[in-house]
Amino acid sequence: MVFLHGFGQTFESFKEIYGTLDGNYSCLAFHLFFHGESSMEGKKPLDPKDWIELVEKVFTQLGIEKAHWLGFSMGGKFTLLTLQHLPHLFSEITLLAPDGLVMNAWYRFATQRFLGRFLLLVLIKYLPLLRYLILVSNKFGLIKTSVARFTEHQLSTVAKRELVLNVWLRFRNIWPTETIWRQIIAERKIPLGIVMGKHDSIITMRKLEKKRRTIPEVQWVELTAGHSNLIERFAKMLRSKLNHF
Repeated sequence: MVFLHGFGQTFESFKEIYGTLDGNYSCLAFHLFFHGESSMEGKKPLDPKDWIELVEKVFTQLGIEKAHWLGFSMGGKFTLLTLQHLPHLFSEITLLAPDGLVMNAWYRFATQRFLGRFLLLVLIKYLPLLRYLILVSNKFGLIKTSVARFTEHQLSTVAKRELVLNVWLRFRNIWPTETIWRQIIAERKIPLGIVMGKHDSIITMRKLEKKRRTIPEVQWVELTAGHSNLIERFAKMLRSKLNHF
């Protein structure tokens, strides 16, 4: 089973799932670039071809033919992008609150437009201005209080702010094409499950409601969880199901 973590996480984020699967699966967890001990040279955005080449080399060296892939949040878009290029490496897919299904308008502007990238750099460098904008946006109901707190936490140190810039700007070309991956899972009959948190204010059910109606080949599961504790709740559900066998 292959694991791809979310923003600011490491392989340890899935430790409760590893324990649940002990004896049933061999687990392979990637550290996405800028996380854990994984680094990336230069200043250019990550080329999807380089990511695909890396995955292919790892699978070849370890002698892995197929795997059940599990991606959380940011790991979701890496999972679906990999599926597009290396579908033969997939036996099943589980995505937890996945990024990669719907591109937020602000994210699109901040990463896909030169002006947006410039403004993002300015706002991160001049943090008081960004904090003021978050405060005003929250006051006028443009963003939820929970999202404002989450954003503030993710920008609380220099290292975290540098991580935001790297992930947003240098992963901006990492985005799956829905028509391609949907065709692949349909043709190859690869089971795809998407698990969402009922109280998640980062990757919300409301944001994915249209996808829920228009992607019938997906099994949707909703848990009583937020974004930060979704992995923990999923592990608990998994233990409960496995104990019945």
